[in-house]
Amino acid sequence: MATVKKTFPVLQMGCAACAARVENAVREAEGVASAAVNFSSAEVTVTFDPAVTSPEQLRDVVRKAGYDLVISEQEATPDALGERQKKK
Repeated sequence: MATVKKTFPVLQMGCAACAARVENAVREAEGVASAAVNFSSAEVTVTFDPAVTSPEQLRDVVRKAGYDLVISEQEATPDALGERQKKK
């Protein structure tokens, strides 16, 4: 399993319990080897297998937990960018 480690900003975390919910949700996602939320910087650092999951899928996991994950255009997959362009 070739993993990558990335840090993403997390929106809408208002307390330490919020950070714990985000961390647990990401940690349980398929393809994630580890996840750690830094509440003070409002970021999550994730080590994941890009063959199994993607930044978009991680964002979906965070959104289901009630928060949002910021991913850059450069990290978005070509399929996700195409879908985003169709919606404009």
